[in-house]
Amino acid sequence: MSVSDESERRLAEALRARATGAGRPGPALPRQAPPAAASRSAAVPGPTTRMILLIALLVGAVLGAALALLSMLAPGLLPAFG
Repeated sequence: MSVSDESERRLAEALRARATGAGRPGPALPRQAPPAAASRSAAVPGPTTRMILLIALLVGAVLGAALALLSMLAPGLLPAFG
């Protein structure tokens, strides 16, 4: 038996033991039903729409200010549109 065969066999045994709950101290715990989608979404804090819009507004303002400064400090660097 080669080294890779031995490592594959040990990995398979470890994964099988983990899947069955073997190796855990005490009795195997019964599986619990996953929480409902409504309670899960309420429990996970995330960015609100207002915060996302505020960030988009700030990014647009910073980008606009940077382009305005670039066009004033280095005339002819930006292409002319129109």
